[in-house]
Amino acid sequence: MTSFQRIRHFSIFSLIFLLVLTIATSLFAYQVSPLRDPAFRADSANGGSLIPWMQGVTEDHWLLLANIIAFSLSTNLTLIIWQVRRFHHHKWISFITMAITWTMLFGSFMFTSIIYLLMQWLID
Repeated sequence: MTSFQRIRHFSIFSLIFLLVLTIATSLFAYQVSPLRDPAFRADSANGGSLIPWMQGVTEDHWLLLANIIAFSLSTNLTLIIWQVRRFHHHKWISFITMAITWTMLFGSFMFTSIIYLLMQWLID
């Protein structure tokens, strides 16, 4: 097995791990959401979990976690795409394509994460 194949296998394995982590984080956010409490009334500026041991987790923590997951997923997917589509003779085209791909993926993942956290009333 060549080093290129090992890197490719590692990239795919880490993508699967990141997807499982993303699903687990989404399920956790769903479980600690204040929407699970029947007494919760959606008013302005009352986002965050109502679970006592989660009171210390602020909006900044949720956004940091969303940033970390979005960064990891977009970087991993960009590297996998780059391994498949390499421009051997055009290094600048390859770099620009990778940068645009990463930016679009990161923006998409962040936008989706923020919408989900807003829907769960964990940030407002």
